[in-house]
Amino acid sequence: MAECTIEDKGGYYQIAGFDFEVGGFHNVLAKIESALKTKKQDVLLSLEPVGVLYSSHLAIFVRIHQMMHKNNLRFVISDVSPEIMNLLQITQLDSIFSIFKTSDDFRNSLKNAANELSNLAQNFEWQLNKIDNESADIICKGNMFDGEQLDKLQKSILDFFSLTFDFSDLQSMDSAAITFLDRIADKHSISIKGASEELVEQFRQKFIYGKVKLI
Repeated sequence: MAECTIEDKGGYYQIAGFDFEVGGFHNVLAKIESALKTKKQDVLLSLEPVGVLYSSHLAIFVRIHQMMHKNNLRFVISDVSPEIMNLLQITQLDSIFSIFKTSDDFRNSLKNAANELSNLAQNFEWQLNKIDNESADIICKGNMFDGEQLDKLQKSILDFFSLTFDFSDLQSMDSAAITFLDRIADKHSISIKGASEELVEQFRQKFIYGKVKLI
């Protein structure tokens, strides 16, 4: 019986080393769960060597998808034959899985997304205006994403207790920026003005809405 493994490909996991004709595939759920405790990233399954899928396989796919969705991640399927794609369409599972024509297409999409995030992070600008020894205003513009500018901002506010962020010209925030706000709200008094409805909704979803004051 083939041994199913979860391989860390640096940016995503890949399910490998299993045989669709045997029952050992069911232990993949526990292995994915274990891998996600170490690092949270998408999971890829290539169906290139697969000719037929059965209902038991589809049931496992759905459970993997549910696990990944709870972690805000994707269960990605690639190299899908026309016959299997037809099955996924009939069962409407094609609407919930992330499907790529080839594994290379998926890897290229990750590279493109990383480049886009890097460009957005470089677009983040901020200006700190000291009010007194305990308070400061911070004007933020562009996209508050993980990167050098966010690191510099974190270091610059350490000496202030009361912080007012002006997000009037802030377009978006990533999870690292939300975590940054969540963390500093534990030790600082945080006020935010000018936040868009989309940003306010992010605050609600990440449960920091009550930890900051919107003005």
